[in-house]
Amino acid sequence: MTEVLMYRESICDVKWGTFVLIGLLALIFGIVIMFFPGITTAVLVMLFGVLVIVLAFLALVTALIGSGETGRPTLLLLGAILGFIVGIGAILAPQFFAAILAIIIAVVLFVIGIMNIIIALSEKAFPHRWLLFIMGLLSVIFAILIMVYPLIGAIVLFGFLLGIYFVIYGILSIIAGFALRSIKNEYCKA
Repeated sequence: MTEVLMYRESICDVKWGTFVLIGLLALIFGIVIMFFPGITTAVLVMLFGVLVIVLAFLALVTALIGSGETGRPTLLLLGAILGFIVGIGAILAPQFFAAILAIIIAVVLFVIGIMNIIIALSEKAFPHRWLLFIMGLLSVIFAILIMVYPLIGAIVLFGFLLGIYFVIYGILSIIAGFALRSIKNEYCKA
């Protein structure tokens, strides 16, 4: 009897609408990415380059304003110079930096996937945890595909694989949200 009460309390605390909202946003984002793969890649690489240049400028200002008593301003100055080089390189050689961004995204997807799988395997009371497992497995598979072909697949990644990932993840998240709502309606009546 105690297990049923603990199960009921944990399910009643979860907000099913959050899953649906995340799913809808992921679905919309994925569709937009798939329709504009070239623009998506160019925008991401250019934003990366601009971000690095802005951060390098801030590091330069901080290094010039800082006192010379510690080695910190020298390191900031070196970091600023490196930042300017990387930022300009991202704008001038977008394919190379798209591959680097692809690897970073792959690492993030891999971590998200592993976390979803761990939650699905460890939370025995979570209803429909197989959906979390599938979402985690999907993330790990996409991460491995991206890591194997980062340079060749950068545009495919940002245009199609990332779009497909978000569409599938969004659909699964919406299903998980409505499944959770039906469980809450059954077990969480006030």
